[in-house]
Amino acid sequence: MKSNNTMRVAAMLVLALILAAPLAGLAQDENAGHNHGPLTAPAKNPLSENNREILSRMSMQDFRGRMKPIDTYVRELSMKVTKRENFEEWEPTDLYISWVTNSHYWFEYPVLAVRFQGVKDLLGVSQETKWVSLASLITPDGQYKLNDQVREALRTPDRDRSKVQRKLLKFDERAQIFNNALNGGGVRLFPIPGDKNNTWVELDGIEQLENAEVAQAYSKAADDFLQGFNAADNARVFTGLDALRGFQQQYGAAVLPSDFSVNSELWLNRAHPFRNVTMGYLAAFVVLMVAFFWNLGRLKGVPYSFKHPIYLLGSLVFWASIAYHLYAYVLRWIASGRAPLSNGYESLIFISLATAIAGLIFELNDRKGSSGGVSALLTMVILAVAMLSTFDPAIGPLVPVLASYWLNIHVTIITGSYGFLGLGSMLGALTLILMLFKGPDRDHIRTAVLSLDRLHFKVLVTGLGLLSVGTLLGGVWANESWGRYWGWDSKETWSLVTILVYATAIHFRWIPMLNRPWVLAASGFAGIASVVMTYFGVNYFLSGLHSYAAGDPMKVPDWVFIGAGLMGALILSSFLSDRFRSWDRPS
Repeated sequence: MKSNNTMRVAAMLVLALILAAPLAGLAQDENAGHNHGPLTAPAKNPLSENNREILSRMSMQDFRGRMKPIDTYVRELSMKVTKRENFEEWEPTDLYISWVTNSHYWFEYPVLAVRFQGVKDLLGVSQETKWVSLASLITPDGQYKLNDQVREALRTPDRDRSKVQRKLLKFDERAQIFNNALNGGGVRLFPIPGDKNNTWVELDGIEQLENAEVAQAYSKAADDFLQGFNAADNARVFTGLDALRGFQQQYGAAVLPSDFSVNSELWLNRAHPFRNVTMGYLAAFVVLMVAFFWNLGRLKGVPYSFKHPIYLLGSLVFWASIAYHLYAYVLRWIASGRAPLSNGYESLIFISLATAIAGLIFELNDRKGSSGGVSALLTMVILAVAMLSTFDPAIGPLVPVLASYWLNIHVTIITGSYGFLGLGSMLGALTLILMLFKGPDRDHIRTAVLSLDRLHFKVLVTGLGLLSVGTLLGGVWANESWGRYWGWDSKETWSLVTILVYATAIHFRWIPMLNRPWVLAASGFAGIASVVMTYFGVNYFLSGLHSYAAGDPMKVPDWVFIGAGLMGALILSSFLSDRFRSWDRPS
């Protein structure tokens, strides 16, 4: 047991230094224990439903000090290591405990997800391979197979790393995390009695407790639980869990989350609301756009009554999606104990919600399907972006500078404005698409273009107003935090650029030769590039007080150039149509 603990500590230290050496040591330790022949597969999901629920709801303290249900930790860990929440039909809680209690077996079992072909080539596995074992990463002489390649990738500046190197570093991180999990690291279940900082410890930290009686009681509870798990003795498992639950309430009550908070987080873990609601928004987009084009062809721009079956169906789906989205967002707020606005993932789910609400507001006013339809599409896209591996959905603590009431005020208004400006961009795109069909005897399309032009202007004015107010309030917060209102930080600069871009687009309205639907549609559509730069570009490609980037800037992804090309093509083609075609038949 001491050997395993030594290797776990070594792995954690080397992970902190971003080195790969501990796997070589692990191989020597694990291989020494594998000379006894084939290992027996552990029983799958031995916990009873009651015991699994007790364990899932039990609190732990993560390495950042956050108190969260074990259910959250094991799901995040399973996804990180295996890329599956229910790996081979294992329940996440049972899988993690099995890793700890049957570490020799799982060391040999293919668990580490490997998807990228370049990494597979480095490992020498076939294209069909999806998982590899930790043992397969060790050479016969006890060396880590990827040691040289990992070191070379770490020495390469971030922007110069190849895709293989990026994927390799992610795989190496996955291996280190699994190595730590096999040794039981990371799960702090045991509160230190009387600790003024409310510190909790892992299983191997029990022996360092000053109170020998408490340490012995903790060890007895852990022994009942782990041995009962291995023997599939759920009565003994319950004895251990019940004792541990009592110790947490006795010695850690000051930091235990409320039942309401735990219930909220468990629902979020199991329902995956932000992923699943995308289907509702997709359905709303389809139905409302059918209603829009039906209105265009049959009703000649007359607003819908809610008695119309197609429009009513699309509206109900859209409203239900927004309600579900809002409900999930509120529960995340309850689970995290703060406004969910502190990182990329949380800001994206808020921007998506703001986009949907913006569409709802203007759809109720316009009632033609356009605002609701395009906002549903954009909301779905933003949520899909939030699901990318770039954004970590884990709930984390606030960094000190964000621990302010200004977070709720400034960030809510700023990111809310992005929702309105995003809706404006989509309405601009829809206007440009309709202008491709400009021609004589198409008065219904001309009417729709003029109607969208008026609606688009209102949306942009609202978005610009929110952005301007949010930026001013950001200056007040900056003065409180950094002692100055404005410092030309990259985020501040690009916020000002975005304000100027949209102010220019709106003021084209008062220049006679530019007061045309195409001008507002094209400028509103293209203006979203400034918003994207302010949000993504500053956060991930520039360094500054508001940025996540540090040191070498990242490589600009291909989708930026593809998106810019498609945007330019639509603007140019609609310009040619507007310039050389007429709504009136030649006399």
